[in-house]
Amino acid sequence: MNFEDLVRLRHSAVNFIEDEQMTEDDFKNIFELTKLAPSAYNLQFTNYLVITDKEKKERVFELSYRQYKIHTASAVVIVMGNKNSLEISEAERIYNPMKMLKMMDEVEFNMTMDMIKKYSDGLKEDPHEVDLELYRNAGLHAMLFMLSAKHFGFDTCPMHVHNIEELRKEFNIPNHLQPIMMITIGKSIDKERPRGYRKPVGEFVSFNGY
Repeated sequence: MNFEDLVRLRHSAVNFIEDEQMTEDDFKNIFELTKLAPSAYNLQFTNYLVITDKEKKERVFELSYRQYKIHTASAVVIVMGNKNSLEISEAERIYNPMKMLKMMDEVEFNMTMDMIKKYSDGLKEDPHEVDLELYRNAGLHAMLFMLSAKHFGFDTCPMHVHNIEELRKEFNIPNHLQPIMMITIGKSIDKERPRGYRKPVGEFVSFNGY
């Protein structure tokens, strides 16, 4: 499937084929592509909680106001922003292998760490800015996850995540991980469905000013 077909065929599933199972290998294939998503300074802010167990999925169903597509989906994926990604120790963990492999020298490594520290310290001055950065990066990651899922024959639906604190307790989600959105995944009952109206390009794109 070429990219144009992939984008045109992806749609938000309204219901899934019940009892369609996905394996860990299915998810590993999807995430091997998803991990290539861009992120600020390559800090890779996004973590995922994949819930395939039926009883645990039903608990998400209850916490999400019993939206039926959660019940029929093969899995529910919680997309989370990782606040620890802003710590310099995490940046060093990502960049040290590049230094060891001589992809960057000591000077370039130290300069990069300095830039990341200034960027991180600047964000931390305002918690709202930290949240925005997590949302931006998780959004990019999640879109690539949905396209990757479609590439491997699975359908998805992005959803709001409800009752975050109860969800956090239910699945022991640590405080440094911030649930941002939820994605149901499986095989859609409707393989083809009319797409909702989309604005003409000229209505939402301007060049060089307004």
